[in-house]
Amino acid sequence: MKPDKIRKIIGEKIKEVKKLGKKVDNNFEKDTLHEFRVAVKSLRSFLRLLRMDKEQVPKMPGKFKRLYHITGAIRDAQLELDHIAAGKTSLPVYTDKLRNDISRQKAEWGKHYSDKVFRKMKKRLAGYEYDTLSPDALAAFHNMKVAGVKKLGRSGTATNAEVHSIRKQVKDILYTTKLAQKKWKPALAQMPPVPVDELDQIATMIGGYNDERTQLEHLSSFHSPDTKLPELLAINKIVKKEGTKLTNGKKQLLDVVNKFAGKRKTTS
Repeated sequence: MKPDKIRKIIGEKIKEVKKLGKKVDNNFEKDTLHEFRVAVKSLRSFLRLLRMDKEQVPKMPGKFKRLYHITGAIRDAQLELDHIAAGKTSLPVYTDKLRNDISRQKAEWGKHYSDKVFRKMKKRLAGYEYDTLSPDALAAFHNMKVAGVKKLGRSGTATNAEVHSIRKQVKDILYTTKLAQKKWKPALAQMPPVPVDELDQIATMIGGYNDERTQLEHLSSFHSPDTKLPELLAINKIVKKEGTKLTNGKKQLLDVVNKFAGKRKTTS
């Protein structure tokens, strides 16, 4: 892949991120937040691929990362509210806290969001003098990611951070495969077929686990003098039930990861 094409791809990805950022600024809807974050992760995976070949490839600006983290905090709170509503359990003080968190994060977004943030990111990332990327770089990148999945998946006692890392490795494979299918077919021609459906299953399982784990951590650490006894009892019941569910879910997803790792070979 020639340097001009690399810069063009990065420019297109930043354009998409900027477009979705405007949508976030308009409505903060869950689907919009999700689309924005997926677009950012796709760009980030491409940068990781480039960075494997040349370590000094620039990273996203700190001010943009701040926007990205804000969207994550808002979406986490929105998902928690949906989960509580689906369970039909009355948690008035906690749900008020979540709504206040969303309002506060929206205000933070308003402080940091501007076209200048995206212009700076485009200048930094799309203006960089990249080297030509050899087609075999994609296979090497995937090999590295698969090796990471195997290493982490072998541990039956993987930490939550390690489980999250597995998802990042899997997503890097999926995002770069999708890019290669559209923009870099010579790289795919040098590789065996990528098990997209299987990797999607792993990523989805871990994504659900991470969402539930985050919700449980937030709920179990919640303290407020305004919380009445019925709500405290309801929270304790949810924490106990969800904790057992999470333990079982983690075992199931690690079984799936190990099955994938056991049959997936790296390419030479």
